[in-house]
Amino acid sequence: MIKNKKGAVRNFIFLMLLFINTYNGTAQTGSLFELGENLIDIVKSGNSDKAVDFIDDKLDLDQKAQIMESFLTVNDQLTASMKQDKLQLFNVIKENGNVYFIVFDGNKFKIIKGKVNNDNRIIDHFTIVYNKVANLIKQGSQIYKKRCYSCHGKFAQGGIGPNLTDNYWMYINSDQDLYDVVYNGKKGTMMLAFKNYLKPDELKTVLIYIKALQNKKQKKPKQKEGKMKNIKLSIFN
Repeated sequence: MIKNKKGAVRNFIFLMLLFINTYNGTAQTGSLFELGENLIDIVKSGNSDKAVDFIDDKLDLDQKAQIMESFLTVNDQLTASMKQDKLQLFNVIKENGNVYFIVFDGNKFKIIKGKVNNDNRIIDHFTIVYNKVANLIKQGSQIYKKRCYSCHGKFAQGGIGPNLTDNYWMYINSDQDLYDVVYNGKKGTMMLAFKNYLKPDELKTVLIYIKALQNKKQKKPKQKEGKMKNIKLSIFN
């Protein structure tokens, strides 16, 4: 009987802690992808007050007001330019202290930029940016479907060819290496020289799409090949 009471107390404490963590907001979580998913949920719901959950507690009221104003602008822009019921998070990319949420509505891409601290809290404005790059991602996805899909899978998760979204590489050590391998092909492998099939601008565009897929959640990624390398692949080059 005593054991059951202790177990009930432990369960009660666990539930209380779970409730407190949930109430404190999703910005407390360690996953930038979860943070992005919840930001999209806020945009969909139209409940701008929830955006406060993404603001660092140490900021003063003026800073919070500025961030709230920037969020409302993002909310309005997304609502005006996208199908809210189909709005989804495509990927999250962290680069040079900034976080970029790439969102997709089944037709258009948009990129939302914010700043995060080490705890993945939004600490500065988030705004819609890089619409040109967002358009290139769409164009690159169309080229990818025609030229790369059959070997590397629907989302570059790997097939006959390797997974292009993880941090394991066989022949790549830099952003330039990625371009060179795709451009010239690789002897002794099934990698073709795409300089024979794509114009230089098309090649750069499809690489922007591939780089936008980095670390994207994959349902069935191909097993790791090559060595793990911390290579900076910027979609903004």
